Order: sequence, then C-alpha cells, then structure tokens
Amino acid sequence: MINSQQLTILVNSTDSFEDCWQPFFTLFSIYWPNCPYPIVLNTETKSFSYPGLNIQCSQVGANESGKRLNWSDCLIRCIDKIHSKYIFYLQEDYFLNDYVNASLIDDFLQIMENEGYSHIRLRESIANSPHKPSSKYPLLWKISQKSNYRIGLQAGLWVKDRLRFYLKPNETGWEFERWGNRRAQKINDSFYCQNLDYFNRQNRYIFPYYPTGIVKGKWFKPAVVDLFKQHKIEVDFSNRGFYELDKIQNLVQLLRSKIRKIFMLYIP
Repeated sequence: MINSQQLTILVNSTDSFEDCWQPFFTLFSIYWPNCPYPIVLNTETKSFSYPGLNIQCSQVGANESGKRLNWSDCLIRCIDKIHSKYIFYLQEDYFLNDYVNASLIDDFLQIMENEGYSHIRLRESIANSPHKPSSKYPLLWKISQKSNYRIGLQAGLWVKDRLRFYLKPNETGWEFERWGNRRAQKINDSFYCQNLDYFNRQNRYIFPYYPTGIVKGKWFKPAVVDLFKQHKIEVDFSNRGFYELDKIQNLVQLLRSKIRKIFMLYIP
C-alpha cells in the first residue's frame, strides 16, 4: 500500500490566477473529502489556505533580474521543492463537478509502484490517438510512443523525476505539450491513460472536471457558471470576461454533446 507521503497533489498555477483558487479548493473539498495527500499550490509570491486542506504554496519567486518566471521555470522550481516520489498534476481551472474516484487513484498509484510506470493520465480526451489496451490492467490503455499526444497537461499521476526530466527551461505550457511530446516520442517510457471506452464513453471520470475552466485567460461558461451557482461560489466574472465560441466551435460542441448522449444510450 502506498504511503500518503509518497504522493503530492501539485496544483500548478500563477499569482494572476488567484481568482481561481477559492472556487477550485471549495469544489475540491466537496468532491474529494478527507483527501489524505498533501497539496502544493504553485505560486510566485502569494499564499493561500483553505479550511481542512493541507495546502502549501511553493512561492517560487522571480528570476535573478526580478522578472516573473516563465511557465516551465516556475514548474521546475516547484517540483524541485517536492520530496515525494509521485505527483498528481492538476491546474487551478480543473474545477471538480462530481466525486473523485479516490480508490481508483490509489489503485493506479500502486500499479505505478509495482510496474515502474512513469505516468498515468486520468483525463485523456483524445479519442483517435493510437492507444492500445493494456493486457494486464483492463482499466488502462498504453499511450503509444508515436502518439501526437504522448505528453499532456490534463490531470495525471507522474513519477516526479520523470515529469522533471521532460521539462525544459523557457517553455510555455503549450510549448511543453508540443516539444515535450517530441522529446517523449524518442524515449521508450511507460505512459498510460484511463480506458476511454470504459470511462469517457460512459461519461464517468476518475477526476471529473470540464477541461478546462479558463480558455485564453477568460472564463469558459459551460465549465463554471452553473457549477459555481450550484455550490453558491461567488465570482466576479466581469474581471476576466467570458470566452465566446464562434459559430463553428459552437456547432462542434453541440455535435460532441449529442454523440456522447448516443453512446450513453446505445453502447454498454
């Protein structure tokens, strides 16, 4: 059994996203009650606390010239402060909308320990990637070494040193997903994700959230408005404004929703 001190929940953020922290941890406390793992909130200078949660702020600071660090340098500094073997990577706009399957997270963590896997992504959403079902673990799919989405920043379990290995200085999150993916394609490492047939197709998730709550610095209505209202979370949305989909994006969202409903009705 994995000791609770072997995993740290890393909520990657930045001081300018401070308005997300209260909603994030309010929902986290509701949908993952009695979470046994310590939490690190990655910030530059600010601190934050929430009743009942063991939150430490990394406060990684600025670079030598006093300027704000870029995305990858902030994350590298934060990871270097963490002493646990494993990290559960999250971002501050992954707002939970249902209960976490905590026992399955523990099971997957034990699999990583037993098998030496480097990464298990818990919110894979790319349905057409060349993933292969695991012959040993029915709830897992292996992420192909040649996958265009081998590296991703959705919720996932990582061996801390392996995530640190793939990070390089002076990259944005988008660049890490692009160039980190290229780096990972050259390495025979053990990357897995949840079984999309079992989880996504039946609209059940291990760590349930709408990816993501903020798009291009603005609130994304489908992810936050009704959810925050349901839980009486007060946010001044006018400070960021809302990200608006264009007509084509709205059509794609509608089609995806209808397809999900068809799968749920007719596919066991």
